[in-house]
Amino acid sequence: MRRGGIIILLIGLILLVGAAALFFLLQQPGGGGLIGGAQPTPALPTEAPEVEIVRARVDIPANTLIADTTLLDVITIPQTEFDPDQNFSRTGEIVGKLTTRPFRANEFIVKAGLTEPGLSQQIPTAEPDRARDKAYPFIVNNLSGVADRIVPGDFVDVVATFSVPRRESYPTGRRIEEQGGAQVPVTERSLNDLTLNSTKTIVQRAQVLQIVRPPVATDATPEPGAGPESSGSLPQVDASGQPIDPASGQAPGTITAGAWTLLLALNDQEVELMEFALASNARMVLVLRGAGDEAFEPTIGATLDLLISEFGLPLPYALPPQVVSEDTAFTPEPTRTPAPTRVP
Repeated sequence: MRRGGIIILLIGLILLVGAAALFFLLQQPGGGGLIGGAQPTPALPTEAPEVEIVRARVDIPANTLIADTTLLDVITIPQTEFDPDQNFSRTGEIVGKLTTRPFRANEFIVKAGLTEPGLSQQIPTAEPDRARDKAYPFIVNNLSGVADRIVPGDFVDVVATFSVPRRESYPTGRRIEEQGGAQVPVTERSLNDLTLNSTKTIVQRAQVLQIVRPPVATDATPEPGAGPESSGSLPQVDASGQPIDPASGQAPGTITAGAWTLLLALNDQEVELMEFALASNARMVLVLRGAGDEAFEPTIGATLDLLISEFGLPLPYALPPQVVSEDTAFTPEPTRTPAPTRVP
């Protein structure tokens, strides 16, 4: 009986030690069953990150200029569905483009369906009670073009100065003629051709669509005295582009030379005024408006009569002419002998 009890105690001890070892193995992080250890937990698949993509908010027809973001919408999609060669992630990349095909609402905007707009698409839409503007080319230089400080999108006024010819018949004397057996007094007159100036603002709030500058020829050397291309709208400048003073013929100051073409948005009536001014060889200059200036300013123009009557231009008093006697004019003065030098 004693031997059987010892055996039972040994078997119980072995079972107790085996249970403790099994419990210890199960508590280990990499532990598993008795054979091969614990199996690793399978990892969840990694989700693709999301990116933004631009789509059409409403139906956009073909040949539509996307001027703002009202036609566009931005959503997020998985990065695996985004094509960087065709899709857009920012609306700023699409604003200003022209659609070449229609886009349905909620359809992604693709690069193959967009192009750069032409000049006709850049002309503003018609304002209320006014016909839609047209593009009109106007040549300017450093004086008539506000010293090349105009950029596309600015608004300008056009001021023209016309030279108006006038013939004056001025009485110079009277004589007696015999007409029909009678002595008749006849007034003698001289005809004088005068040139008077008249200035008026003929166009207001003309938008500058584009500025076209001629290519600069690096190998061309300007001839001495050769100035920019002449035009009825351009003030006279010298070879360096500086204004010529009609009185002295000099060109003071330093202004960069150049002549370029501005494309203005004008209606037909304004184009007629511009063409008439150019055909009349009027001097035309641009006046740059400040940002947000939309006022229409009525003017009465400027002539010498208006300056006197409306603006109080004072006239100089006519001084009597200096009368030189015949003796003074025809009798030569004797040569004056210089006095001898006095030595102190």
